[in-house]
Amino acid sequence: MSVHLFPVDDVDQVVTVQQDYESDTPMDTHHLSPGQTRTFGRGGRDRDVDMLLGAGDRAVHRYAGDITSHGDHWRISNLSSNKAYIVENTERLAGYVQVQPNTHGMVVPFETSRVRIPGATGEHSFLVMAPAACSAVLSPHGAGASRDGWADTTGERTEANSFRMDRWHTYYRVLVALCEPRLRGLTPPVPTQNQVAQRLGIGTAAVNAQVDYLLKDKFRVEPEGGGQGQGWRSQVLIDKALHFGVVTERDLSLLAEAPEVSRAAE
Repeated sequence: MSVHLFPVDDVDQVVTVQQDYESDTPMDTHHLSPGQTRTFGRGGRDRDVDMLLGAGDRAVHRYAGDITSHGDHWRISNLSSNKAYIVENTERLAGYVQVQPNTHGMVVPFETSRVRIPGATGEHSFLVMAPAACSAVLSPHGAGASRDGWADTTGERTEANSFRMDRWHTYYRVLVALCEPRLRGLTPPVPTQNQVAQRLGIGTAAVNAQVDYLLKDKFRVEPEGGGQGQGWRSQVLIDKALHFGVVTERDLSLLAEAPEVSRAAE
């Protein structure tokens, strides 16, 4: 395990990157002093990175991004040309920011974060611990972001996609229907499977089968424990789809007009 040594007086200015305890991806611990950067990605073909993610997973770019310490906060770059990353605030439920493709140096205001990188075989993640002062950093939306057209320029085109979806398949329309209330600001935000079935004009059993397929084959999510019910399954799919931009407002065009699902009971 590689550990960067730093003066004791500078401990409050060090950003630590380490293996995610919820992930199977092995990783050394990195301590970054102000100005230091660590790169991450699949690596290979003369494209060395400091933190290897998704070895053999062609949906992860060889040089997927980097993290730079700025003393009282840290910044992340997404060097992918076609997929968003997620940075979650592990200390507050549902707190996260989306790092769009070709984003450079986006400020992350969380003290403890989980970075999620989508792959073809699931998600690859790691943890970042920043100084407490980072909580005072302004909102990162748009900060330091640019679109300079960076891509995987290793000479090998990345063909595999994360969460590959067929927009014309029934399972995708089910996913869009699940996300519709959230996208339209309707309440309650999570429709029942019966409501989705009515929305699409198919049977509830068909919706249930498509939900199972999305969880197991597309997002590769397994329930922890048991007895979490149908609501848990739908909520997980909605969160994953919206967090990673798999479903957006433009996809609502796949549904019929005048939606009536998930409106508050009158």
